[in-house]
Amino acid sequence: MKVIFFGLGSIGQRHLKNLRTLCEQKYIALEVHAYRTNKQNNAHVSSVATNFYSMDEITGNYDAAFITNPTSYHYETLNSIKKRARYFFVEKPLFDRKHNIEAMKIQSHKVYVAAPLRFKNIMMRLREFIADKDIYSVRVICSSYLPHWRNMDYRNSYSAMKDLGGGVELDCIHELDYVTYLFGFPSRVNVLLGKKSNLSIDSNDIAVYTMEYDDKIVEVHLDYFGIYPQRKIELTTNEDLIVCDLLQDTITSKKNGLIDQIREETNVMYLNELNYFLNEVVTEKDNFNDLVHAYKVLMLAKGEILQ
Repeated sequence: MKVIFFGLGSIGQRHLKNLRTLCEQKYIALEVHAYRTNKQNNAHVSSVATNFYSMDEITGNYDAAFITNPTSYHYETLNSIKKRARYFFVEKPLFDRKHNIEAMKIQSHKVYVAAPLRFKNIMMRLREFIADKDIYSVRVICSSYLPHWRNMDYRNSYSAMKDLGGGVELDCIHELDYVTYLFGFPSRVNVLLGKKSNLSIDSNDIAVYTMEYDDKIVEVHLDYFGIYPQRKIELTTNEDLIVCDLLQDTITSKKNGLIDQIREETNVMYLNELNYFLNEVVTEKDNFNDLVHAYKVLMLAKGEILQ
């Protein structure tokens, strides 16, 4: 399998390491190339067969392209490599703004956009548990403190910079994605976006959504300034209050107490996701977060609905 990576920051390195692990397990020969914007500090990718520093240098064809560079470069990168790769793994979110995806002339099922929370075992268990429940309302919260996210000055991260695709509505698009995974797309959405904290950023640090479905209302709260982290979904049914805590890996019921707890290391969901990409997407068996779906989630994050 011949692949090319665009962007080898922390998430790119994680996907590369996991890809090597899975290919070894599956006895798949792997050849890795990388497009780099910086010739310095290549020690951590010494096993990459070829490093390119200009798009003009890329002349070969690839089984898959991994687009894990900053969000603001995704559209340009995908357009540049679309004729040289058969399948595409794009880190979330798909893009940072509205584009004409039909004009890209890429088959939707060949593009997979990262949605790792779908592959978290407690999330898969929740989807199964609520399948037969009458749910009237849902509250989702993802609150965390941006300066604690990375081993760097948060002010220099892409999250802090709107021009690089930063902003909590894009960074935490996972929550909107798993809402569509659990319930589909709403018929109507209202959104409030803003910068309200004292964080030294020019991107949005809070996003609040209310989404209407035929049988329920879903509220989503995302922020960068939560000193005490929260990541959970609360579901009110006709007879119970169900809470899935994604930090504690638990599902609890007000009526029956602890329903399930599935402890797992963070990397498990990324391995599960990449396994899905190899087993399902590149074999064209399935792709539940293809180009079209991921673009609709992006528009939802922007407060728009695409029918």
